[in-house]
Order: sequence, then C-alpha cells, then structure tokens
Amino acid sequence: MTPEQIAESALWAQWVGALAALGGVVVAVIFGILTFTNTRRSKDTQQRATLVAADKSTTGRKGLLAESAPVQWVVHHKGGEAWFLVNEGTAPAHSTSIEGLTDLDKRRLTHVVTIPETVPVAMPLPFTLVSRFSLSGPANIVVTYIDGPGGKLRQTVLLVPAE
Repeated sequence: MTPEQIAESALWAQWVGALAALGGVVVAVIFGILTFTNTRRSKDTQQRATLVAADKSTTGRKGLLAESAPVQWVVHHKGGEAWFLVNEGTAPAHSTSIEGLTDLDKRRLTHVVTIPETVPVAMPLPFTLVSRFSLSGPANIVVTYIDGPGGKLRQTVLLVPAE
C-alpha cells in the first residue's frame, strides 16, 4: 500500500466513525422524545386513575350526579376539535364554568366561549379541545355550576371521547 492509499483509508475511517457517532446521537434524540412523550402520557393516566379512585361515584357520559338531577350536562361532537356542552336537563344552570380535569386536559382545552350567568336548557356552549400527536386521546372536563338561584355549587366530570 502506498502512503496515499493509507491516508485515504484513514480519512474514510474517520468519516465512518463521525457518521456512526452522529447516527448514535440521532437515535438517542429519537428515544429521548419517545420517552418524554410516554412519561407525560403515563403521568396523565396516573393522575386520572388517582382522581377516579378518590371519587367513589360512578362516572359516565352523564357525569357524576344522579340521573334525576335537574341539570344534565352532555358533550356533543361538532366536528374536528370543536365540541358542544349542552344542558339536557329540566332546569337552567347558573355561574357555569368549564375546565380540564387533569393538567393535560387543561392544556388541551383551548377555547371556551364566554358563558352567560344563566345557561338555559338546550343552549349549546361551544369549546375547543386540541388533539395533537402528543396530546391525543379522550379527555375529561369539569363543569362547575350552581343548580338554581341560591342553590348548591355542583361539579360534574364529563368524558370527551376520542374522535
């Protein structure tokens, strides 16, 4: 082998080593992102499980209150990331607010309209629940309201299904 061939093979060896190191960094970054996303989902799942375990009530689409409650909140899909919250009960709700149940749900709930002081029966309250690669899946919202003038402050947890 000539000195030029030895120098050329040494240069190729350096390039192969540099590319292998770069490939290792890329793989580490990809696995880091996947681990971060998985950890965040696991944290959210654990938070949901803790909240469900702490609440001895049964949950469902109608929320945590008994079926005979005068205010019955139901979530309807409008299309895409748009949803409606509708009172399908027999009485209006007062001082109503909507928020996410977990930290992830609170980040995903991006747009809630200005809610009037009194929400009549069948009035749709639109809201937007963002669904992205790392924020996908079902969510829960907490609807806080007063069940009548001078009534009790109530909370209902509703499932917003994955669409």
